Order: sequence, then C-alpha cells, then structure tokens
Amino acid sequence: MNKDVDPQALSAAIAGFLACHVLTCRFLVQEGVVQEGVVDRERFIAYLEAAIEEMSPGIEDKRALFSLKRLLDGLRTAPADKNLQ
Repeated sequence: MNKDVDPQALSAAIAGFLACHVLTCRFLVQEGVVQEGVVDRERFIAYLEAAIEEMSPGIEDKRALFSLKRLLDGLRTAPADKNLQ
C-alpha cells in the first residue's frame, strides 16, 4: 500500500467537501434561517471566518476557498433586513 498522499487529490477532495458546505450555508441564508434570528448573522460570519482560518493551512490550492469567501462577502454586505439571494 502506497502511503504517499497526492496533494492535488487531497486538495480536490477538500474543495468538494467545502462546496457541499457552501451550498448548505447558502440554503440556510436563502431560507431565512440566518436572517430571522434562528442563527445570529454575526456569529455565523465569525464561525465561517474561523473555519476558513483553520482549514487554510491544509489546502494547497487556495482557490478551493473562493466560494466560501464569496459567501462571506455576501453575508457581510447584504442589508440585515433583506433575504439574501
């Protein structure tokens, strides 16, 4: 059994994993779960920022975090009283 890890394959797997979570986060935001107080918007943003910081060192291709960073940008700039699309 080969014990070497292919960094590109690992990075691709992490990117796929993150993409699933981005979709889940977008769904929660679109359904108003974050907007209507079930989940505090500022706490949600802080949680996602911390997650990015923790994951960044293990991701070879930082472009894998692009969609998560775009989601954060949308959360930060959207008006608090409107649903995010």
